[in-house]
Amino acid sequence: MGSFMKKILFGFLAIFSCAFAAPPQETKEQATKVEPVVILGSGVGALTSAIYLERAGIPTLVIEGPDPGGAIAQSPKVDNWPGEQEIDGRSLVDKIRSQAVANGATIVPEEVTSVDFSSSILKINTRKVLEKDKTRTIQARACIVATGSKPKLLGVPGESGDKGYWTKGVYSCAVCDGGLYKDKTVAVIGGGDAAITEANYLSNIAKKVYIVLRSDKFRTVETLRKNELVKKSNVEVLYNTKINEIQGNGQRVTHLNLSTENKLPIDGVFVAIGATPNTSMFGNQLALNTSGYISLKNDQQTSAPGIFAIGDVVDPVYKQAISAAGDGAKAALQVEGFLAGLPKEEIIQPKISEEVRIVKTSSESVKDISSKEEFYSAIGEGKTPVVFDFYSPYCGPCKQLLPQLEKLADEYKGKVRFLKVNVSQFSGLAETYNIFSVPTVLIFDKQGKVVGQATGLDDINKTLKNLDSIAAK
Repeated sequence: MGSFMKKILFGFLAIFSCAFAAPPQETKEQATKVEPVVILGSGVGALTSAIYLERAGIPTLVIEGPDPGGAIAQSPKVDNWPGEQEIDGRSLVDKIRSQAVANGATIVPEEVTSVDFSSSILKINTRKVLEKDKTRTIQARACIVATGSKPKLLGVPGESGDKGYWTKGVYSCAVCDGGLYKDKTVAVIGGGDAAITEANYLSNIAKKVYIVLRSDKFRTVETLRKNELVKKSNVEVLYNTKINEIQGNGQRVTHLNLSTENKLPIDGVFVAIGATPNTSMFGNQLALNTSGYISLKNDQQTSAPGIFAIGDVVDPVYKQAISAAGDGAKAALQVEGFLAGLPKEEIIQPKISEEVRIVKTSSESVKDISSKEEFYSAIGEGKTPVVFDFYSPYCGPCKQLLPQLEKLADEYKGKVRFLKVNVSQFSGLAETYNIFSVPTVLIFDKQGKVVGQATGLDDINKTLKNLDSIAAK
């Protein structure tokens, strides 16, 4: 059956069910529209599912999550995607995302806080990524879980916590924060594919890159890339070495305390030792294996009816974008079969959210600076306060922040100026103002004095709420 005819069928079923199957006394919750399917996540697998579902005439809602595009969006170079000789991960994801939106998928900038899969009507609680106080409950008949994974930490002193250097010299994403370490000395911890990718990117930026391995060999399938990497003059491998402690001066990392009883002077540390599936919220909802991955049966079917899972939340072995895409296609076809098997009165045509988010690739209201001179000139003009957005092109949260900055730029036009600073190009400016992570906003008043600085979406959102008082001064 064609996509057009299926959409007509869904509309007919909606009219039929509303007219004849509504309960006599609906509660407010029961009256809420039920989405046919909701996808949790926005990586390659999730977007592939959205394309397949929309092509099948099934309206699809995608909850983007706090890291749009997933892990591959952080890769500066992808050489093994079919049909692309070479492409960066962000561009690859944007292509697939545009295809999903063009086919009708609704993508919202929200993150899931909890789920209730205990009944046939699934409940998914979300909040806006940039405005945590704005929450809602989404109801659905089917769900595809594509929440990905989060990087593992070393668990050593000085890494995270109150006395740690997380985002002040310790990171898990080289393409996001590596631009801050141009011509500096850095260390990459790990010997797998992720570590090779991180170290390769950093070797083109940093003065010196140490790769620290616990064992005597790498654990990567990218042998060619690994061989090319270790031949570089600015790359040195430390085998059979563990990190005992990450130390610094209180503001930033200065060196690593190694198991070899040596102290290694470095400016930044990039941890790439694997990942943990993002399944904590599903612990009492779905069957998980001993490693925390969602257990599957019959391809992508989970232990709960109507719930399917794909990608890194189910895959402890391959962890490839192409296998996640394959999972996404299979899950979409299974959802289609699941919905087709439901009683007609249970299929309710949803009211698709009007908050379709299409990320802009450029902005007229928030422009990139082209030189240091332009940066300092903007500060010295004295006409209006200036908000600088320090970002990386591969940073997912940076991409999520941009639409809000564009909106504020229009709202405060003539009162506050907004400019972007690409840290990959202007790492010196970031260092001058002690900016150690992206996204970071730096706010100057009319007199050129710094009156606000915030890092991370939560703190940035709080800081930007003070623009009225800053503009009025």
